[in-house]
Amino acid sequence: MSSRKSMRLPIIITFIIIAVIVYLFARIKQTEVICEKTYNFDSGISLKEKVVATLDGKEIDKLDVTKTILLPEKYTKDESYIIDIKNNLDRTLSYLGDKVSYSILDDRIIVEISVKNNEVVLLKNIKFEDKNIVIDSNTKSSDVVTLTVGDDYTDGEFMKTLKGYGYSCK
Repeated sequence: MSSRKSMRLPIIITFIIIAVIVYLFARIKQTEVICEKTYNFDSGISLKEKVVATLDGKEIDKLDVTKTILLPEKYTKDESYIIDIKNNLDRTLSYLGDKVSYSILDDRIIVEISVKNNEVVLLKNIKFEDKNIVIDSNTKSSDVVTLTVGDDYTDGEFMKTLKGYGYSCK
């Protein structure tokens, strides 16, 4: 009988230690990597891409991409041009559904993409040639950067990959 009572204290201590370990693992912060790049086109239009990747261990857990298209005054006067840009963006991003939102301001169009479930996001895929917008939606193209939630990257590998494409990361 006395041996059962003596076993109670080590069992309680073991459960407390296990609870503390589980709590510490649950509190581990996910790494967040922010990368940006600005493209300037001959037409005076500039495109700024900002990628915020949340990495959990060794894979991408969430991607938040903001694409800001800054239009010079000569293009903002023609509202049909702004609508054409939005329609082309919407056509190529419609597969993401409600994970994409658009904001049209006086001199810019802001596209915000937030994905969590194995969706593909393309970077470096928008070009402005003369007055035309060209969007490359080919995921196999060597001209675009393809990122997918669930891709295997550590934070260092992710930063190195995007820096190789000219992005500045922190």
